[in-house]
Amino acid sequence: MRSLRAGLIAAATLAALSDVAFSAQRSGEDVLESAEDAFGTTVGGETIGLYNALSARGFSPVQAGNLRIDGLYFDTRSLGGSRVRMSNRLTGSSNVHVGLSAQSYPFPAPTGVVDYILRVPGEEFAVSTLVRGGYPNSATLEVDGQVPLSTTFSLGIGVSADHFTDNARMTTTLDGALIGRWIVGDVAEVIPFYSRVREYDKKNRPFMFLGSDAFPLKYDRSTDLLQDWSNNKNEDIAYGTIVKANWTDWRLGVGVFRSTAAKPDGNSAQLQHRNIQANGDAEFWIVRTAGDEKPNASVSGEARLSRVFLEAERRHTVHFNVRGKSSQNAYGGNVSRRVATAKYYEPIALPAPDWAPGPRGREFVRQGTAGVSYEAIWKGVGEFSAGLQRTQYTRFTKFVNPTPSDTTKAWLYNSTVAAYLSEKLVLFGSYTKGLEDAPRAPPFSVSAGASASATITEQVDGGFRYLVLPGVNFVADVFEVKKPFFELDTTGVFGRLGNVRHRGVEVSVSGPVAPGLTVVAGLVGLQARLSGPLVDNGTMGEVPPEAAPLTGIFNIQYGPAAWKGFSLDARLNHAAPNWANVENTFKTSGVTTVNVGARYRFTMGDQPASLRLQVQNLFDTWQWEIQGTQRQIQATERREVTLQLTVDY
Repeated sequence: MRSLRAGLIAAATLAALSDVAFSAQRSGEDVLESAEDAFGTTVGGETIGLYNALSARGFSPVQAGNLRIDGLYFDTRSLGGSRVRMSNRLTGSSNVHVGLSAQSYPFPAPTGVVDYILRVPGEEFAVSTLVRGGYPNSATLEVDGQVPLSTTFSLGIGVSADHFTDNARMTTTLDGALIGRWIVGDVAEVIPFYSRVREYDKKNRPFMFLGSDAFPLKYDRSTDLLQDWSNNKNEDIAYGTIVKANWTDWRLGVGVFRSTAAKPDGNSAQLQHRNIQANGDAEFWIVRTAGDEKPNASVSGEARLSRVFLEAERRHTVHFNVRGKSSQNAYGGNVSRRVATAKYYEPIALPAPDWAPGPRGREFVRQGTAGVSYEAIWKGVGEFSAGLQRTQYTRFTKFVNPTPSDTTKAWLYNSTVAAYLSEKLVLFGSYTKGLEDAPRAPPFSVSAGASASATITEQVDGGFRYLVLPGVNFVADVFEVKKPFFELDTTGVFGRLGNVRHRGVEVSVSGPVAPGLTVVAGLVGLQARLSGPLVDNGTMGEVPPEAAPLTGIFNIQYGPAAWKGFSLDARLNHAAPNWANVENTFKTSGVTTVNVGARYRFTMGDQPASLRLQVQNLFDTWQWEIQGTQRQIQATERREVTLQLTVDY
């Protein structure tokens, strides 16, 4: 807790040093008003949508290489699995783009594009503070400021501290970011940035795995199942520089980034509840995980030069593009031992593991891609684009089960078309072929952190967008994505188990449907199918676990002008029952949750402010959710109530 107090003191000091009046910064943040569709939007600390950086159309944009910072490609690292850990002090918002909205990004890969928008400082002094408290046990303080140091250079500073405890886990997080903006002449700007996220005293709830074709008894989610020895620290660092320039008919964008993820304390351990039976009986296993002298790290970036040609009502653009990454990751070294047999939901004090983890290997990946793309926009008629890329992907491993260099070379291509049938109706379609990383083995697997060589992927989609009312869009499309299927086999080894095809229908409605009334609603119908020898011989069913056949969201917010800054909102999230195991012998019950909230915008003295109340999982819904093919389960989050105050100075 000393770390948390230090972060709070630092944040309060920064706020106290800013004693001049500033324009509004964060009190006006509103994720519902900002969302252009229902596919995934994050503003500040709130997220809505059908998709996110780890799941779009049933796949991971992180794995697909579809992450962007201000439109430029970057690669992120993590400590096993796939995740994105950049400071919220660095990025103020992000959006998931699929279908028509993804067509504006040159050189995409199958699965949605996720674009993170930096908190680039402006030309005026500004500071914002956010204080949030929550039940059952959470507290947050955030401070964001910007300072113009000259007529051409501004500096953005952000720090935050967060403490969270729920569902038998605990985390204290400190993070911060620095962002500069240097205006060079009349044509260019340079944006350097640095961010760090540090998790202290992190304790995870036990990983839980079913041992039968039935879910176990439900437990009290407030029960403390943590172990004192399970503390560990994680540190994620991201930094880089973006350069953008515009002159006459040329456009230049360059981004160079570095991402690292490390465990400062080295070796750690996790508790697993395996072979859980319907009556709650389980085997308790401790998994000793190895630390590393070097962090997982990636250097990535993109340079794109564009030439624009204008011809009456037609606009032609040619993009010349180079992008690449050089990454290294640790894998393996986990050592597991069964230490007890008990009810999975009973608190039990276990001795700290006294054995050492095994040796760790390192995986190295080098990828370079060059391409050219053409796009045409004909006012009132439509749009067309086509891109061709040549990529080279090399992977090798060292130290543990070393593998020689494995290189894949491929031609990649994509094409999009959109037809403006009227001022309100647009038809669109696209085809994309990509080469992407195979998924990384999860931390509880025998080969934790390992991956396979790159794989070829394909996507085709098409649909329409209709302007129902001014500012209200209705989008509907169909899609098909094909990829290799990677997961754990029956021995716990991660590898390719066959192929997977996702066919689906997406629907989105978003915008102000009436004065003061905003709606963001969406639906995904997904048909996921596996193929390969294990399906043919009956070892696996034809439907992958986790693939819910129907997912829907409905968000509504009402705050007419007569309410003078006050508004109410409600959110419904639904996932239909899906198969709980790879054999397709039993299903989950599906999950429906309801969130409600209220917001009041006002002035505190002369300072813009907002008060935000939220209740997550209003009815305290309790269901088991499935993850992956190895019957890993987790409980839905219990009800949480938060109240936050945001003030702009």
